[in-house]
Amino acid sequence: MEMDIDIKILGPGCKKCGQAAEIVRQVIEEYRLPAQIEEIASLDKIAEYGVLSTPAVVIGGDVKCAGREPERQEILQWLKKYQGMPG
Repeated sequence: MEMDIDIKILGPGCKKCGQAAEIVRQVIEEYRLPAQIEEIASLDKIAEYGVLSTPAVVIGGDVKCAGREPERQEILQWLKKYQGMPG
């Protein structure tokens, strides 16, 4: 059975943070990937990841990007790599 991909969107709720979360959701839905998305707005929790600028995307505990909205293609590559699929 496939495990859900653990994805966290770190950010205080600004417009860019919401856009980053939306892009990730779109990629997950488009490719029907099993994933759980959690949006984390607590600055204390964000700091636990060592992130200084938001939005940030964390997949499987690894910070994939911070301080910018990720591109759709790079999100897909991260998710495929996480699942052990060829990029």
